[in-house]
Amino acid sequence: MADKRRRAQLGAVPAREQLEALARHHHRLQNEHKRTPTESSTRRRIEDKLLDVRHRFDRVLDEFVRDDDLRTEWLNYLKYQGTLPDGPPPIRPVVFRGVSRDSGSEAEIRRRDSEIEISVDGSLVERRDVKLAPSETVGPVHIRLSTTDFVEVVHASDDALDALERFCDGGESPPWEYAGELLEDGLVDAHFAVTPRGHRALGMRS
Repeated sequence: MADKRRRAQLGAVPAREQLEALARHHHRLQNEHKRTPTESSTRRRIEDKLLDVRHRFDRVLDEFVRDDDLRTEWLNYLKYQGTLPDGPPPIRPVVFRGVSRDSGSEAEIRRRDSEIEISVDGSLVERRDVKLAPSETVGPVHIRLSTTDFVEVVHASDDALDALERFCDGGESPPWEYAGELLEDGLVDAHFAVTPRGHRALGMRS
């Protein structure tokens, strides 16, 4: 049962969010590059970062985008900015994941437009206004559904959380190697800004 629930949770891959985050960071680096003196060591470091981000962008594009026209749209967005491509479809961001200590059931709350969808063990329970989503930055959050209490848990690996913590403490580049799991677990958004759930996850470690 636990494996089935975990597969359901990981069913949506945040490919679009990774592409968007990488492209936005590439654009920021390009702007920095233009403002930096030609022969400076800073300019060379920025060029190295641009190459790294471009390689990661290409890997995600190759792995998750099969349509040639859509691939071209993303490459054009990376180069010229402009309008974001329509695909791949976005994930529904996680705003809460929790486990019942009594039954072992898992609850999940995901944002979908102006609503949140609440599910237990992979089955939809109810929808609520997005304003009712947990917004605390200090956790863990406790949610009561019917007669069952759920305490927040984080699925991202310790390595991913370590990397995110270093980034928050002043790291120069987002931890791209862990972008997929950080996005999937709702700890960062497509701008690589730390979400309320992300702040709770980092705080829960101390």
